[in-house]
Amino acid sequence: MIRQLTLATFLAAAAAMPALAQQTDASDRVVIEGKRIEEAVRDFVAEVGAAPTGKNLARWDGTICAGAVNITPQYAQRLIDQVSAVALAIGLEIGEPGCKPNVLILASTDGDALAAQLVKDHFQAFLPPDTEGNDLGRKALRAFQSSDAPARWWHVTQTVHADTGQAVVVGKEVTVRGAGRLRANVREDMSHVVIVLDTSKIGTVSIASLADYVSMVALAQVDADADTREHTSVLNLFASETSDRTVRMTQWDLDYLRALYAARGDSIRRGGQEGEIATQMLKQPSTSGD
Repeated sequence: MIRQLTLATFLAAAAAMPALAQQTDASDRVVIEGKRIEEAVRDFVAEVGAAPTGKNLARWDGTICAGAVNITPQYAQRLIDQVSAVALAIGLEIGEPGCKPNVLILASTDGDALAAQLVKDHFQAFLPPDTEGNDLGRKALRAFQSSDAPARWWHVTQTVHADTGQAVVVGKEVTVRGAGRLRANVREDMSHVVIVLDTSKIGTVSIASLADYVSMVALAQVDADADTREHTSVLNLFASETSDRTVRMTQWDLDYLRALYAARGDSIRRGGQEGEIATQMLKQPSTSGD
C-alpha cells in the first residue's frame, strides 16, 4: 500500500528543516589532506553525477510525490517524510494527498528478484517516454536488475524546451531561441525514479540515515558506482561492509543538492553544467568555510 504525506506532515516537515541544515557543524566540513576546498568540490560534483552520454544532469521541475510499497507503515512514512522535507529545503514543491507517486520506494528481501520482476511487468516504465527522453541504457538496466546492492535506483528523464518546459517530441525540430555557445535549447527534467531497498543486505541501519540516503538518490541523478569516501556524505552509508550505518545527510550533501537546482540546466556541454554546480556549491557559506 502506498502511503501519502498528509498536509499536516508537510507543515511539520517544513518546520523541521532548519534542524536538517544545522545538524552539520564545523567539524563536519570536508577536510581533504592535500586538496583545496575548490578542488574537493569539483571532484565531488564530477564523481557523484550520472547522466546519459551527451546529456546534462536532470532535475525535478515540478511537484515531488513520494510513495512507499511493501514497507512497515511507520518506516514508510519516515522515508516519505524525509524525501519531502529535503525537497522542500531545496525549493521543490510537494504533491497533495492522493497524488500519483513519481518517486517510488519499494522493499524486498530479494532486491534482484524484485527489480527483475518490475522490469518484466512494467518494462515501458523503465524506458524514456514517447516524447524525447533518456535513461542510462540497456546495459545499465541489466545492472539495475542484478545490482546485489542494499539500495538501487533507476531514473527516467524527459527532454524539454529550456524556456517553456514543454516536452520535446521525437523527430520534431527544436525551435532555436538564439545563437550561443554556452546555452542549449533544451534541458533534462526528471520524469520518475524507482528505488529498490534490499532488506537482506541493508543490515542494521538507522531509519533516519536510510531516509537521508533515499532522499539524496531520489532528488539527484547519483552514480551508483560513485566513490565518495573522501567526502563527508550520506552516500557513504553503504560504501563498504564496515561503513558507519548511522551517517546522516551532511551540510555538504545539502549544499550539493541546492547547487544542482540553482545551476542552469541548459549548458551546451555536461562539463559546463558541472562547472556551474561547483560554482554554486562554493557560494554556500557552509562549503566555502565563510
